[in-house]
Amino acid sequence: MKVSVIIPVYNGERHLRAALESVFAQTYPLHEIVMVDDGSTDSSPEILRSYGDRLTVIRQENQGVAVARNTGLAHATGNAIAFLDQDDLWPPNRTQILVDALDIDPEAEVVVGLAAVRYERTSPPTYRWEVETTHREYLLGSQIIRARVFDTLGKLNTNVGYSDDADFLFHRLEHKMKAGRLDEVTLIYRMHDNNTSFPRDSSRSHMLSALRAHLWRVRATQ
Repeated sequence: MKVSVIIPVYNGERHLRAALESVFAQTYPLHEIVMVDDGSTDSSPEILRSYGDRLTVIRQENQGVAVARNTGLAHATGNAIAFLDQDDLWPPNRTQILVDALDIDPEAEVVVGLAAVRYERTSPPTYRWEVETTHREYLLGSQIIRARVFDTLGKLNTNVGYSDDADFLFHRLEHKMKAGRLDEVTLIYRMHDNNTSFPRDSSRSHMLSALRAHLWRVRATQ
């Protein structure tokens, strides 16, 4: 199976090298690593250049994470897609176990593993879920997706802020796409003060946008 990795980057100099090294450490050979630099103004472009031809780098004006992911999809040539955010990490065996799960079940369109939280915020966690290792199916970095899924669903929604990942979850549930779930960690989610989803007001607003898009699609089919 040819796995294309897509990583959107925007001013990610603080965590970018660690994220990339976790990708290079994968025990399963990756088909390609597509980096979409979404108009970074920090040292991210220099970091990406330092890896030479190990990466496929596309640079565009800043348009947001969903547009960057869609740009990556337009350039990906594998038959399976894996997303990673610039500040998260992958365990070394994550791609292997996810590919194995797809191979075992040809009807599964997506396989999702556990997301373990690395809590790095200056304030203590408020809720248990902030430090809990569990399935978080809205986190694209914890899963592998057959490329044909996007032929059915189309591009990621660019009208729901940072909740394009949640919208993707709703969209594939609407289509009753089969998903496998593994009780193994496939994503280390770094929860820090600079997460784009950290401000709770904007996070709620984006999630409500995803819910509205979901309800609109459901009503349109009735």
